[in-house]
Amino acid sequence: WLELKLSAGDLSLECFSQNGQTIFYSGNEAYRLDLHPFGGKTYRTSAAVYYGDSRIGTIQFDSIFENLKDTAKFQAENSGFYDEWAGVCHASIIENFVKSIGSKVLGVLRVDVALDGRQFEAFGWNVYYHDILPVRQNSMKGGHWATDKQHLTRVTTGFSYGSRSSGRLFRCYDKSLEISEKSKHKTYILDYWKENNLDQEGGHVWRLEAELRSDFLKTVDGFTWEHLFDKKRLLSLFQVATKNFFEFVDMRVAEGANNAAQRKKRFQRAKRIEVIDFTQVHVDGYQRKKIEQKPKTDRTAKIMIKQLALSAALCAENEPEKALNYAKVAGLLMDENGLQEYIIKKNHFWQPQIERAAWRRGKSVNSILDLGNLATSLIDLQNCYV
Repeated sequence: WLELKLSAGDLSLECFSQNGQTIFYSGNEAYRLDLHPFGGKTYRTSAAVYYGDSRIGTIQFDSIFENLKDTAKFQAENSGFYDEWAGVCHASIIENFVKSIGSKVLGVLRVDVALDGRQFEAFGWNVYYHDILPVRQNSMKGGHWATDKQHLTRVTTGFSYGSRSSGRLFRCYDKSLEISEKSKHKTYILDYWKENNLDQEGGHVWRLEAELRSDFLKTVDGFTWEHLFDKKRLLSLFQVATKNFFEFVDMRVAEGANNAAQRKKRFQRAKRIEVIDFTQVHVDGYQRKKIEQKPKTDRTAKIMIKQLALSAALCAENEPEKALNYAKVAGLLMDENGLQEYIIKKNHFWQPQIERAAWRRGKSVNSILDLGNLATSLIDLQNCYV
């Protein structure tokens, strides 16, 4: 799986004929685009991209959102990565297509790097039976199961680890079973296994897969999208994705631990289980860049001030102390975060919203607050006592 973020280039609906087709050229190479009747979640328009008779991917353009204006998204066709010529010219075919539409690659949105082998079945079962445990307990997302129809028992089919929001999501699962039950059209994978002496006779082939997204890829020093068509560099990318993240230890490490803190210390010191032997691969490894942390925003304070003002307004008139406490905390947050000007600007939005909330509850706004001049009211109430 590969998704690239592109500049929009020359792409527009006006490029397509009445039958929904257009052709772009890069030198002597031609690329045909067939318009789809639908777009996507973030782009209004999409089209299939063909190089000769082979579909190489799908492109989406004409963004729904302002922040993605003048961008496009290209998703490469999965089957192309299993062709023997993929490592030789797949990258240049995509690169020339991008040039043909007057665009350029802005970054990688998502790439899935997969390792296939029977040895991952034993690893998956060891995780299932808790014979080995993840160092990062909270990153384990649980297992996946299926029914053995012959013996009417539940069998593990894999597990997930990490999260998309962190930019790294690992999956270990029975790929043979997934193809036979859900993806029978993926015969190109079975052909690829057979050519590489990894056919299914005598057992299932399991897959260890890393779904890597832009948030993580931006931290990999020296990485460029062209590297995704070099198998050695892909393995190096997989290695840096697992480092200090996708780690497991023997379950005996946890035995006798009295509490979570002691368990955590043991896990940090314990020898890691070798899931993949990267020492056999002689490639120059990537390094992670140190990314400056984004400065803290005042968004939380803004939300809290509004909620505290609402709570103060909804207090009954016979609860002045309670209303005053809410208002004082709101005023302190406003002062500490320098949000007086912000609240003045928002006053004409907040006032009717708070009044409406009180009306829905059959209450009147507590007179301790001056909703017409909320910022000043919150300041004045700092010196009030009940």
